[in-house]
Amino acid sequence: MAEESFIVRCDKCGAKNRIPGSRSGDRAVCGKCRAPLHFKAAYPPYAMAVDENSFEREVVGFPGPVLVLFWATWCGHCRTVLPIVDQLATEYSGLVKFVKVDLDRNQALASQYQVQSVPTMLEFKNGRLFNRLLGALPKDQIIHHLRAML
Repeated sequence: MAEESFIVRCDKCGAKNRIPGSRSGDRAVCGKCRAPLHFKAAYPPYAMAVDENSFEREVVGFPGPVLVLFWATWCGHCRTVLPIVDQLATEYSGLVKFVKVDLDRNQALASQYQVQSVPTMLEFKNGRLFNRLLGALPKDQIIHHLRAML
């Protein structure tokens, strides 16, 4: 099986560079202009909204750690956790990718991962389910689980 990789565009010259998943934590330079490459695009500083069509690509196919928040618009606890997840996405940009899935619009995906209540957070590492966090956890507890994943 071929090794998973992802594409990073050079900020200086715009060239696309393929980075092997096993090297995502290494310092890399552009193959064309030799400028340092930044992985921020692969790890955005906000929680990306994903759905059943993009989940495979953005989470399972991603070569690094991902925290997935299953939430619902009607859930009060979710409204408490969403800002925390957005803060963590900024703080852990370059280390962990954060995504959010609207449970009501993606019921097949919730069923596939056996999400029975919201908020539920799933941690993926190199495309595999690593851990499951249930309920509206405080920021320090989420950080504790993130550090265990790194």
